[in-house]
Amino acid sequence: MNLATPRRDDSSTPPRRALANTGLVPFFALACGITWLAAMPAAIAWMRHENPAPLAVASSGLSAFGPLLAAFIVAARSKELRDVFGRWRTNVAWIALALFVPMLVHLAATAVYLAIGGHPIGWFHLPANGVAVAALIVFPLGEEFGWRGFAHPRLVHRFGPIRGSLLVGLAWAIWHFAYAITPAKAGFDAVQLVMLLTELPLYSIILAWLFERANRSMAVAIAFHTGAHLDHLEIDPNYGCKLHAAHLLVVAVFAFFASRVLRRALTHPRNERPIDA
Repeated sequence: MNLATPRRDDSSTPPRRALANTGLVPFFALACGITWLAAMPAAIAWMRHENPAPLAVASSGLSAFGPLLAAFIVAARSKELRDVFGRWRTNVAWIALALFVPMLVHLAATAVYLAIGGHPIGWFHLPANGVAVAALIVFPLGEEFGWRGFAHPRLVHRFGPIRGSLLVGLAWAIWHFAYAITPAKAGFDAVQLVMLLTELPLYSIILAWLFERANRSMAVAIAFHTGAHLDHLEIDPNYGCKLHAAHLLVVAVFAFFASRVLRRALTHPRNERPIDA
């Protein structure tokens, strides 16, 4: 099975131009605006120590589609819908690898946590209820067409593979702020805020490596995000500073090696045809 780096089709890459003209500013504003407005009713209820109304819960779930809607609106205006939504073909091995990499990260983090004296309740934390199962579909589809399909090619072309991926991850983290308001805290969860701001930029580099190696296939981006929701490390009741530190260390190591491979692959691409599924 050939997993060599495919030659990138540069016809879909936007020209080097001012950041304000890439559509990134309206995309990010729309993605955050749509999501935060939709998630607000449930968040306000939790901050008041109240149970959200059913409509507020439904709105919170649909808020995950903010990046997808934002990408559709901005790409439609610039006639780039095919570039954002139409890249799928790749070797199925990359899809499988993307699905399992997040779980491998969680497994390694649990091992580190155990080694430093932690007491994990288990090695894997599969979705435990209907909401978590629904998240396997809703969040990958709602987010990845925006972050990887729209933002990634533009930021990477403008700032390079590492800085561009970090910027995607930072925007991704800021967008998640609405979800840092939890019923358990009745407000912002400080640990979750720190986790978002530190881990998502690093995860963005890992995902960028897989995404680029798979010829920017959306199937790979969605598979990676689905894998992250298959194993919920954060539901461990011991998830605090020590487990977060172990997780962050492992993510940083993965991101370090992914960045080296990513930089080398994009600086010296091999002259090969794109891999088909």
